[in-house]
Amino acid sequence: MKLSVRRRRAGLRFTVIATFAFGAALLSAFITVATYAVARNYLVEQRQRVAQRQAFTQASFVRAGLLTSGARVSDVLGTVALSAESELVLYRRGQWYSSSLGAGENEIPTDLRAAVEGGAAAFAWSRRDAIPAIVVGVPVPEVDAHVYEVTVARELDATLRTLASVLGGVGIVTAIGGAVVGGWAARRVLAPMDDIARTAVQIAAGDLTSRLEATNDPDLSGIVGSFNAMVDALQERIARDSRFAADVSHELRTPLTALVTSVELLQRRAADMSPAASHAVTLIAREAARFRLAVDDLLVLGRLDTGAAALRREDTSVASLVMRALDVRGRSDDVTVDVDTDSVCFLDRRAMSRALANLYDNADRHGGGLVGASVTRDFGMAVIIVDDEGAGIEAADRERVFERFYRAGSRRSSPGTGLGLSVVKETVLAHGGTVRCTNRPGGGTRFIITLRTDD
Repeated sequence: MKLSVRRRRAGLRFTVIATFAFGAALLSAFITVATYAVARNYLVEQRQRVAQRQAFTQASFVRAGLLTSGARVSDVLGTVALSAESELVLYRRGQWYSSSLGAGENEIPTDLRAAVEGGAAAFAWSRRDAIPAIVVGVPVPEVDAHVYEVTVARELDATLRTLASVLGGVGIVTAIGGAVVGGWAARRVLAPMDDIARTAVQIAAGDLTSRLEATNDPDLSGIVGSFNAMVDALQERIARDSRFAADVSHELRTPLTALVTSVELLQRRAADMSPAASHAVTLIAREAARFRLAVDDLLVLGRLDTGAAALRREDTSVASLVMRALDVRGRSDDVTVDVDTDSVCFLDRRAMSRALANLYDNADRHGGGLVGASVTRDFGMAVIIVDDEGAGIEAADRERVFERFYRAGSRRSSPGTGLGLSVVKETVLAHGGTVRCTNRPGGGTRFIITLRTDD
């Protein structure tokens, strides 16, 4: 069995920040290493020169002391002025002498000893107690001796450690600074993309008047112009299609009214007709009513699509709106409205009343009957719940039931236009709310409308 692992790619913002941070860290590391190397070489060379001068001075003093008649080596070494970090080791005629008990022949590297025995002054680095020490050897042939000065470079070691810590800290700060600069650069670079995304979201939400602001940036002006031109073309296309649907629906109203009137006249004479003719008139009357409802819904949707339906909003009690819609449908006596917490919303009463009426009709027509409505509040939002006692809606159809002309499950064979829930959704969206459906506990379907409140 072959397993495939999809790796999540890093975003552009993260890539920009990481690039700046990595670049700053790389540059900082290079500068840190180079600075440390140059400073270390300079300090080490200076320390070597100082140690060599001191060693030659001490060798001259030892030579002068040993040339004195009757002078002993230990007395001469005892009179040499040494720093706290320096010691003298002397080799003469097969014996080793030292200015202190802590120094001896073991302090002298073999290579340095061989060089001095060859008659040349030399130096070498060693370590004492994990601290660097410089050993300078000077041959003194006049007294048949080799003088070695061992100096612990404690101060040099501390200086180099401090320098390394400072440079390391500077490198870390530089890397962090690079990340900060990268974040700033990412915001500047991605700001136009954020504007495009924000405008696209507004357009997707139905605000076709949203546009990108004009810019003087020559690199962005083409993108801005193309995006705005695309939205203009999209708005014009939607407006043209919506106007066409609205115009067709409007033109159909006159012949439809005449048809409905004629059918009503025929229904009044149904008693004088044969059973077949009476049944035909009944079918025509039912389809004419359905046709009239579809035309009305198409007109509402057309106005919502084009934005021509300017919402006349005012502060409205949600509970009173729900009960008013029930009263319009003649259901206020047999349907109970459970008001847990009422809210005041800025709504177009007529439009929202029609949307609620469509939900009530949908429950009666497709959901086995309206069983109740309730008003509550959740996280500062007004919530309207409408329940029916039908068979419920499958999870796969709960989003599609709000599409135009779509009918789910058993509703496909039920009477209706397939536009009622579309009107509900478009009306709620125009008010900045949301609508969804789910199954009611105990059976049936539950529609939930959420609206922003004024309080």
